[in-house]
Amino acid sequence: VALTRSSKTGEKDWLHINAVSHDPNRDHIFLSVNVFSEVWIIHHGISSEAAQRKGSAGDILYRFGNPQVARLGTCLDQILFCQHCVTFLHGVPGQGNLLVFNNGRAPDRHWSTVEEFKLPDSIGFGEPFTLEKAKVGCKQSAVWKFGPAIGRRGSFYSTHISGCQRLPNGNTLITQGPQGIVIEVTHEGEEVWRYVSPVMQADSAVAYVRQGGQRESGSFSLFC
Repeated sequence: VALTRSSKTGEKDWLHINAVSHDPNRDHIFLSVNVFSEVWIIHHGISSEAAQRKGSAGDILYRFGNPQVARLGTCLDQILFCQHCVTFLHGVPGQGNLLVFNNGRAPDRHWSTVEEFKLPDSIGFGEPFTLEKAKVGCKQSAVWKFGPAIGRRGSFYSTHISGCQRLPNGNTLITQGPQGIVIEVTHEGEEVWRYVSPVMQADSAVAYVRQGGQRESGSFSLFC
């Protein structure tokens, strides 16, 4: 972990983790580290004592999203931007993959996407993180994506919160938290239905509130 990262952003909550998911087969825990724009994978089935040993399986097993944090790449290699809702898919189409709401970030990515990632088998069952795995993480790419870039039809941008869920029928439920919008899309990217919160205040949805801030009066906000 690059401890100097917080000094570059000025973020006090530099280790902010906004999602935790679990792989019951390998007993891996997935952590969404928001400020670093990374996903970390650690091993759950290990004792606290064993985890404290240097070079043990208690270390990070795998990481991807922003290689420059680990000093293994540049900003051109970054694929995650302040992501939320990292979810291990289990018992639904895409079994074994990760689903992520990739929020985007000003000024370099003014749009959001929902992306599905297939993890390499080389992660192993509790094996320590290695340089070889780090190189694989730098090349991690999505196997499915929804959300066109800014300026294209259907583009959306949720600066914070928001989420995604894979449904048993293979469709994906997407919540745009700040806007108070919920949509369901097919694997082909076709929108099935859309819900927009009808509660507006000061020409904006009640749900439009910065993370950590106070919600205005009302009971129809979407926080995901």
